[in-house]
Amino acid sequence: MALKNLSFRIKAALVVTMLLSTILNYLDRQTISILAPTLQHQMGMDNEHLGWLFAVFYYSYTLFQFVVGPVLDRLNLRWCFAIAVTAWSLVSGFTGLAVGFTSLLAFRFLLGSAEAANWPAGVRVLERTLAPEERTLGCGIFESGAAIGALIAPAAIFGLLAAFGWRSVFFCLGAVGLFWAPIWLFVTRKRELSEIWIPAPAEGGKFHGLLNVYRDFIRSPKFWWVFVVSITVNPSFYFTMNWLPTYFVQARHLVPGVKLGGMLTFIYLALDAGNIGGGACTLWLSRRYSVRTARRIVFLTATGLVAVCTFVPFVATPWAAVAALGVVNMGLGAWSSMYLTLAQEVSSAHVSSAAGTLSAFGSLFGAFAMWVVGRLTNSAGDFTIPMFGVTIAILLAAVAGWASSWSSGKVRVEDPTEAVP
Repeated sequence: MALKNLSFRIKAALVVTMLLSTILNYLDRQTISILAPTLQHQMGMDNEHLGWLFAVFYYSYTLFQFVVGPVLDRLNLRWCFAIAVTAWSLVSGFTGLAVGFTSLLAFRFLLGSAEAANWPAGVRVLERTLAPEERTLGCGIFESGAAIGALIAPAAIFGLLAAFGWRSVFFCLGAVGLFWAPIWLFVTRKRELSEIWIPAPAEGGKFHGLLNVYRDFIRSPKFWWVFVVSITVNPSFYFTMNWLPTYFVQARHLVPGVKLGGMLTFIYLALDAGNIGGGACTLWLSRRYSVRTARRIVFLTATGLVAVCTFVPFVATPWAAVAALGVVNMGLGAWSSMYLTLAQEVSSAHVSSAAGTLSAFGSLFGAFAMWVVGRLTNSAGDFTIPMFGVTIAILLAAVAGWASSWSSGKVRVEDPTEAVP
């Protein structure tokens, strides 16, 4: 249940500060992806090694999302969020000390463990501060940090790489992340926000045991439909975030540098447009139709955009591939925002636990998919099969998204006066 009478200024400050945490989250995890060709050359790694570096991050991310959701639902969310961002920033910085594949693997495991709190924490804040018709836009802005992080990453990382070497990239990004916690603690100091941070009690004012918490939401049909959305949208998203730099180097024969950085920047800018555009369109359409109908229009349109991925391997030039992948990422951006919106509405009592569980399974399937992509591209020598797989996955997500809205009926608008001015 969202807090009422919060000003637009307070809501905006919270959303923007969490946007910054997501930017940091993706800057830190994208570093390996952008540096992949360089690290492969310097450390003698092939695509299968790279697949493991991507996969182990998501395996640890999965494991700790099962744990972090119940923790966030029971402890002070404000301090937990600050500790999590500080922890992953430290891990990111220490990754610059890696000396080979094994140490890189260990640091990726630790990074995934620390970053697992970002989305369960963020969606709980959004659920408690935004009305239903505002949530897709709020989720879009929060989630757009992934695209902005990916947008900033190529220029920042290639610039640091050229000037100081690959280790400096990790040191610098880790240091930047340490500034977030003081900003968050300052923004969230207001007394009217205190109800957001306290644990949400179960029925009767008592906390459920862990098994009862999970039983509470896995009995809901909506949970299982959103589960399908999670295990299809997340692996598709991870593919474009992790493998595109390697795709352009190996399949399009580009070299790491300014030109490739510009191409990736355009693609991830489209992802950002999808994050925010999908949320804005949902808000606009909900003023003319029901919230359920507005969401359906947006995610079906996004599905059509992502389906363009099938044709990417067959376009003639690298820039044509960039344009096609920009369309794909715009659709994935809108779908990512929609997924987060659906996830936060599965359980009102255990928002972080439900969102963490859904994200954990999405990450588990994503981890396996990253390993499969490494094996396939090592043996087949191209990316045709993975890109076709993205199209199949997003079609399944559309079916599940449609069914999830039927399972919950119309989304109730709590207070018309709470709409974004």
